[in-house]
Amino acid sequence: MDRIERIKLLSKISRLYYIDDYNQQAIAEKLNISRTKVSRYLTRAKKEKIIEVKINSPWEKFEELENLVEKTAGIKECIIVPTYEDIEEIYMQMAESLSDLFDRILKEDDFLGVGWGATLKSVSNYIEPVKKIKIKVIPLLGGLGKTGIGVHTNSVAKNLADRYGGESYVIHSPAVLDSREAKEILEKDSSVSEILAMFSSIDTAVIGMSDIGLKSTMIKTGNFKKEDFSYLKGLGIIGDVNLIFIDSSGRHIKNSLDYRIVRAPLEKLKKIKNVIGIAFGDTKIEVIKAALIGRIINILITDAETARKIMENWDVKYINNIDLVKGVM
Repeated sequence: MDRIERIKLLSKISRLYYIDDYNQQAIAEKLNISRTKVSRYLTRAKKEKIIEVKINSPWEKFEELENLVEKTAGIKECIIVPTYEDIEEIYMQMAESLSDLFDRILKEDDFLGVGWGATLKSVSNYIEPVKKIKIKVIPLLGGLGKTGIGVHTNSVAKNLADRYGGESYVIHSPAVLDSREAKEILEKDSSVSEILAMFSSIDTAVIGMSDIGLKSTMIKTGNFKKEDFSYLKGLGIIGDVNLIFIDSSGRHIKNSLDYRIVRAPLEKLKKIKNVIGIAFGDTKIEVIKAALIGRIINILITDAETARKIMENWDVKYINNIDLVKGVM
């Protein structure tokens, strides 16, 4: 078959399939060729640009960026919401996306682990479940918040459980204790050890990520001092995931604070099937990227501007070809 005839055949098969709604078997019978050849010709037509697929969706630009993050980071899924000037709008959009995600991945009697953070707390306040699911919600670390800013994991766990009609568990322990000895004693307490043992049963976890800047929520909780952050930065630490302090490669850097913190260790976190990281903003770019590189999270929910800047930071050159409009919908 010469080139002209081949192109005519590829064009005919493409038209029958994409415009006239013939299935591959019907095309095979019409043209007296095998179904396998039809499939092969359609693939070749795409490669030769005879077929070009265009998706007309208001989310198309976000979908392109989501796909770029997924491929670059090697994660299961990236969910991007529009960037709004009003931060509450971002929280509401994230809550809607998280609700849709939970609807897809959570099943009856699943164990859901929850971390801490201002973003996670705010998102949990806006979440409206698509359907009720009898889940069991477990805090992934002890309580934070001497100053009452409301980011305690127990309250986030209860909030989600109440909204889904599930059951929440309470960890009767501060996240950060005064000494190694205090931690060891508390972890042996039956009420605390029972929760710690449940970490191995968690199917899905949703966690926040925090930087160690002086405006970080960690400072606002009153559990950490500026001197603690100076010490952590000196070790090359750039932020935390579930109070696991990591460097820019997503590696847990051992430090003196570790021995006083009650939380799910990194090895437990990495064994969870779905680990959803939820965060946005310029101060979170470095820690989100580190969590992706370190394979600590495998699903990311963020906003468009943050996702774009993460990719720029990753040195993905053609990111600028994606034109993202703020607050579109």
